[in-house]
Amino acid sequence: MQGGDQSYGNPLRMRRALDSGVRVVLAHCASDGYDEDLDNGNKRVKSVELFARLMDTPDYKTLVFGEISALTLINHAWAIPYLLSRDDWQHRLLNGSDYPLPGIFPLINTEQLARNGLLEPEHVQFLQQLKNYNPLMFDFAVKRLIRYEGKRFSTSTFETRAFFS
Repeated sequence: MQGGDQSYGNPLRMRRALDSGVRVVLAHCASDGYDEDLDNGNKRVKSVELFARLMDTPDYKTLVFGEISALTLINHAWAIPYLLSRDDWQHRLLNGSDYPLPGIFPLINTEQLARNGLLEPEHVQFLQQLKNYNPLMFDFAVKRLIRYEGKRFSTSTFETRAFFS
């Protein structure tokens, strides 16, 4: 259970900034938790549904971005197939590390990712060795190796410099 008032994390609360032309990066693509759907009687829905609504809003296509840092964590990995299925979003996803979490060994389970069809089994041993050597490189390698139904995160997801220029 999350602590504190999580309502400030509702993706729909970003609209005021977006309507003012501010670029917004939504952490973890809002892949954890539930929020009130402010457009539909405050019904509780998965936060990622509200993220999707913003990503699909034509006026926000140059303003809303998703950040993938926590997607390989055991409580977020369910969202990977959904995000990879959205070819139209790939150029708007940005890599982040969520450091120090990649260094906390139980939080990213490469064997489970392989069982779920997101990693090739032959990559697991290499990734486990890399994790012990360099958690940030491990995090990067896992995300670069993830595949779902032949799709992977776009190269541009990992080339974030232009976003910050």
